[in-house]
Amino acid sequence: MAEMLKIERAALRLGGRLLFRDLDVEVASGEWVCVTGGSGCGKTSLLRAVLGFLPLEAGRVRVCGEELTLHTVERIRRRTAYVPQELFLPAETVEEMLRIPFDLKANRRIPFSTEGLFRIWDTLGLEHGLLRRKVGQLSGGQRQRIVLSMAALLGKRLLLADEPTSALDEESVGKVAGLLRGMAAGGAAVVSVSHNRTLLEACDRVVRL
Repeated sequence: MAEMLKIERAALRLGGRLLFRDLDVEVASGEWVCVTGGSGCGKTSLLRAVLGFLPLEAGRVRVCGEELTLHTVERIRRRTAYVPQELFLPAETVEEMLRIPFDLKANRRIPFSTEGLFRIWDTLGLEHGLLRRKVGQLSGGQRQRIVLSMAALLGKRLLLADEPTSALDEESVGKVAGLLRGMAAGGAAVVSVSHNRTLLEACDRVVRL
């Protein structure tokens, strides 16, 4: 399996506090890794560092064999789908919200497929009629799964998902686990931050910070 993400001897400091040091993580194509640990240990910050939003104090990050630098960061972001804990996009309807990433310059060559979206929604247990729903009418769990479906539809080689099941019941958590497993089976590298036991048991490997 090809190496998709490699973090070597990484140290990260935020607000003067050292979050972690000498961290090594490797994730291959077709592999799903869960990152877990106590509150404030740097799980979310690690994902942001992989995207170049937070600078490492030491160490390096490689994505698809390319080291993260000021010159490569945009290419690396184009290869990566990121699902933050909270994402608010300026849209009235769900369909408008879903189309926003596809209008970005980095994604304009990726077609928006309603058929493909509905296949993902079937996996996640979402009703097709939600496509016409107003964003403000969604429950927290619906919104969380819809944002995840948006990332899955982009078909990126690396998926970073921060607490993708925090608003979900256990049945829905199982459906998200099925989607992440399917994405890895399709060749993506998946990194999820989670405390959820179902996800931790379903993934290939757990990294504890």
